Amino acid sequence: MITDVWKYRGKSSKGKGIVLDEKRTRLHGTPVYKICGRCNGNRFSRLPTTLARHHVQKLVPDLTDYQWYKGYADVIDKLVTKCWQEEAYAEIQLRNVTR
Repeated sequence: MITDVWKYRGKSSKGKGIVLDEKRTRLHGTPVYKICGRCNGNRFSRLPTTLARHHVQKLVPDLTDYQWYKGYADVIDKLVTKCWQEEAYAEIQLRNVTR
């Protein structure tokens, strides 16, 4: 369980999801913003699979590197992606309801 969520916020955007595009700002002479490349606008960077592996390895102590990368890592990546999709869907629904 992650208790210190603030540690995983986007480092470039500081949890905002957007960053200043320095190249275009210099070109246009006015601030131009873009979606953060590290957190993809989600305001949080993705958790590394090594963190997930640490917790899975507590349950499966004899887990080898081969087993992890061939079996568990893909499943966990898909679960994390599904969680991001569901969060985005919930956020859209909340916006629609609170308009």
